[in-house]
Amino acid sequence: MAKTKTAKAAEGEKIYTIPLRKAYKKAHQKRTPYAVGIVKKYITTHTKASSVKLGSRLNEELWERGIKKPPRRVRVKAVIEEGTAKVELMGHDYTEFKAAPRKEKLDIKEKLMERMGQKAAKKEEMEKVLEGKKEKPEEEKIDKSIVEKQLEEDKKEKLAEKAKEQ
Repeated sequence: MAKTKTAKAAEGEKIYTIPLRKAYKKAHQKRTPYAVGIVKKYITTHTKASSVKLGSRLNEELWERGIKKPPRRVRVKAVIEEGTAKVELMGHDYTEFKAAPRKEKLDIKEKLMERMGQKAAKKEEMEKVLEGKKEKPEEEKIDKSIVEKQLEEDKKEKLAEKAKEQ
């Protein structure tokens, strides 16, 4: 029983050495994306799979030296499951590759803040503090007038209570 399981696993897994020298015939800025296409096309023709998924380690290997210099050849292990071929760099288990999420675009003010850094942030804080100091005296005056009115009313009430007691 164990022999049949290993035989099935051996049938589903295949090892390929994929030549990527054709990618060097392309322009510098198109080589690695073209090499990715070569890998996918090679796997589809040799495994007759309907779709191909590249593993994260294989993707890192292809892009390791940048867009201009992909490797000349890649040794991969392909596992065929239900019409999809999962391809990973030889010696590694397949881990699904997910692209990093895109960053949101920043406004002009946010871009300037990034460039200026801490100095701009400190300057903004100082401006807020100065604006706050200018606004506070007006608020305090209003608060003082309200407090004074309340104190006068309290005094009148106390005087009225004393008059009632006597």
